[in-house]
Amino acid sequence: MAINLRGVRGDLEPNSFGHTLGLVKGGAKIMAMVELKEREPRDLRLRNQYFPEAKNSVFDTGKKGFIPMPIIIRKLMRHLSASELRVLVYLQTRCSRYFICYPTLEEITYDLNLASRRNLTPHLKALEKKKFIATITAEGKKYFLVHDPRVAIIHLVESGEIDENELSEINRVFDDLKQSVITAKPRAATPKLEPTPIRKAKSG
Repeated sequence: MAINLRGVRGDLEPNSFGHTLGLVKGGAKIMAMVELKEREPRDLRLRNQYFPEAKNSVFDTGKKGFIPMPIIIRKLMRHLSASELRVLVYLQTRCSRYFICYPTLEEITYDLNLASRRNLTPHLKALEKKKFIATITAEGKKYFLVHDPRVAIIHLVESGEIDENELSEINRVFDDLKQSVITAKPRAATPKLEPTPIRKAKSG
């Protein structure tokens, strides 16, 4: 990058320390270190402008103690009841980096302040039916696997719960995220077989 300042010509070159500005004036070359300030991300500028104290009140993602929540999940909330979403978020917060967790039903019931396990079981079954989670019981312990939302989306498309218009909206989000879109289609309806009428034998 060349710089001209009132007869002073300079070339800006990056190096391991930052950028070196070589100035040539009157035949003499002067080397100077300059620091280039990168432009702040738009959202950070907006936050600093409208919420100047936000740094002290938002979660620091540079530290441990948070989970990845797929952005696309916001497009699936209409397919979840408030209670199902609550249970799904809870399981997300209990998962390891491998998206598996194994809290007891009693733990979940207590943490969600439910009256009993009977108030929890229907929501777990609904999440599993919609393919948001998978469960297995082994050696007397229940294990939960939280699926990538794509698994649920494909299932909801194939079962006819998500139509073409809604899928287009979902795929626009994937486009914005530079992720591959979903091309699933509803399953063809299985024709119902009509019962064969029983003929009565003629008497006589």
